[in-house]
Order: sequence, then C-alpha cells, then structure tokens
Amino acid sequence: MRFTRRWQVWVSLVAGAWLFVSPWILGYTGVAVVAWSSYILGAAVVLTALWALAARLARNPEVFGAFLGALVFIAPWALGFLSERAARLDAWIVGAVIVVASLWAAINERPVHLPERRRPTA
Repeated sequence: MRFTRRWQVWVSLVAGAWLFVSPWILGYTGVAVVAWSSYILGAAVVLTALWALAARLARNPEVFGAFLGALVFIAPWALGFLSERAARLDAWIVGAVIVVASLWAAINERPVHLPERRRPTA
C-alpha cells in the first residue's frame, strides 16, 4: 500500500479528529445529540480520510468526504442545536474546512502510478 502526501487529505483527517474530541475540549458533552453527532461524524471523516490516503485514485473518498463535511455543516439546523454556541460554531467551521479540503483534493486528484510487475517468461 502506498500512501499519498496530499495536504488536503491530512487537513480533513485532522479536522475529523478535532470534531471527535471537540465535545470534551469545548465542554458540550452534556448535550447528548450534539456530542454524539460530533463523535459519529468525526469518526466517519477520519475513516474517509484514511481511505483517501490509501486509495490509488482518491476521487471517490474525497467526494464522500465533502458530503460528510456538508453534513457536519448543516448538523446545527438538522439536529436542532443552534442554541449551543460553541457546538454550532465548531460544526460550521469544521464542516466548511472539510468540504473545501475534500473538494480541492478531488479536483486536483491524479492517479498514483505504481510500477508494473514484469511477468516471467515461460
């Protein structure tokens, strides 16, 4: 397995990890819906970024990562936590970062060319 070094994927990975730990750091673990959305979406973003790092052609995981970023961005409206200021701002900022980084990586994606194996002659 060959890992790519695209910085956008690493940004998405760090943003997903931040989203996962942000309920503890920003102090909104007491609001179950908000905390669980951060845990689930953060873990999904991290797994998608790892998928993109390991993929030979990473356009599909990047588009999926942008979709997850959009879900993070709209979560305050969809799950009704607009009154939680820290969680709302965290979701908007992290969601926007994930969408921009994922789409940027998807647009600039080029396949990773691995050397071909030579077949032994009989």
